[in-house]
Amino acid sequence: MTIFYFSSTGNSIQVARAFGGELVSIPAMLKGDRKYWEDDAIGIVTPTHFGAPPRPVTEFLERVSLKCRYLFCIFTCGNTQAGAVSKIRRAAEGRMRFDYINSIKMVDNYFPYFNVRKQVENLAAKHVEEHLKSIVDDVRNRRRYIEGTDLYGKIAGWYMSIFPLSPNAYKRFYVLDEKCDGCGVCRKICPIDNIVMDDDRHPIIRSACLTCGACYHNCPNEAIHYRGEKSDYRYRNADVSLADLLRANDTTAQK
Repeated sequence: MTIFYFSSTGNSIQVARAFGGELVSIPAMLKGDRKYWEDDAIGIVTPTHFGAPPRPVTEFLERVSLKCRYLFCIFTCGNTQAGAVSKIRRAAEGRMRFDYINSIKMVDNYFPYFNVRKQVENLAAKHVEEHLKSIVDDVRNRRRYIEGTDLYGKIAGWYMSIFPLSPNAYKRFYVLDEKCDGCGVCRKICPIDNIVMDDDRHPIIRSACLTCGACYHNCPNEAIHYRGEKSDYRYRNADVSLADLLRANDTTAQK
């Protein structure tokens, strides 16, 4: 089994690991030349960004050819996948067909909308381990299932379509110079190589930003902030280390 994953704070890594098999980082894969993958079962584990797969995930689907008997996708989300299921099916239409798509509710770490500290405090109510075990069993038994979107998800998806993320959202990030020591973790952990360091070794976040939160949540000194953040609590999945995320997302090593 091969599992492709995209992760900013480790939720998708936790889920991907639960299936076993070979784990392949989507940001790392996009930097390479390989375009064909074959296995008995292939999975994609990804968060949702505004009710859709993150841009690197759709780029991955457009680029690769996957040959398998069983193709599945698992979305990690805070409360709802909000239509991301239908969007990833459309992105793959004509090239590949999913046998199983499901979502699992975890900590919503999107700080512009949610108080992340409260999300962590209320995590137990989401029964993550129980739901993850159920999904893993489904995949091992090769269950065929495509999750629908409930009324709450449709309303959330509609809201996000009416009020999409501003293309200038990246300008809302700012750095506390007195806290930044120029370590460069933010640059390395950005999954799309969108951060450069200025002459003082402080980060500059450029316009391609996904607002995925990788730099924000993983800054060792909590130097990166966002105007309008609902909390300044930093989150990384308890089962995932900073080194794990750097291995997954550091696309600067080849430069």
